[in-house]
Amino acid sequence: MPKRKDNVPAAAAAAAAAEQESIYTLESMTCRILPGLQAREYIVKSSSNTIHLLDVFIWSIALYLAKSRLYQYAITTALIWLFAKRKSVRQESILAIRDVGIQVKTTYWGGSSVSRFINRNKIDDVIINEGISFWQIKSYMAILVKDEDKMVVVFEHLLPRLKPFLLRAYQGTRTIIFTQKPNHILDSFYTAKQ
Repeated sequence: MPKRKDNVPAAAAAAAAAEQESIYTLESMTCRILPGLQAREYIVKSSSNTIHLLDVFIWSIALYLAKSRLYQYAITTALIWLFAKRKSVRQESILAIRDVGIQVKTTYWGGSSVSRFINRNKIDDVIINEGISFWQIKSYMAILVKDEDKMVVVFEHLLPRLKPFLLRAYQGTRTIIFTQKPNHILDSFYTAKQ
């Protein structure tokens, strides 16, 4: 007859693992599984460089105008650049908390951010949809909210690829929002590197 205490360390190790925060990164996406497996956050960072060739060109024009003593044009050029740059998206995230809801957040290069929280009771479904533009078909993740005509698009500005980014965020979010108890088998599947 096996001793009962042999199984205790394995169960304790599984419980301890569930209480620790787990983080993994896959290219431009980071997933944080918070302690207790009650919440999960997916963060997608912009893959574009902070400084583009266009930025260098605009600053070259501003410096040329300043050297030519055309200060008002140099300042105007710099202000236009600053205004355009601060509206560039740096990262987008979705935070799903079991029995609470979902927070969707967009952070801009200027440091400002816009967040929206959707209560669990108002979430009808989380879906992956396809949008068609002139040149391509883009997959996107969206939240259907009860009593609202428009869906909330997640990662709206950065639009990560379907595989593996959107599928992982979709499956992980659904696991947290629509499952009553933490499912360690599902959680290990959604966090394992494929």
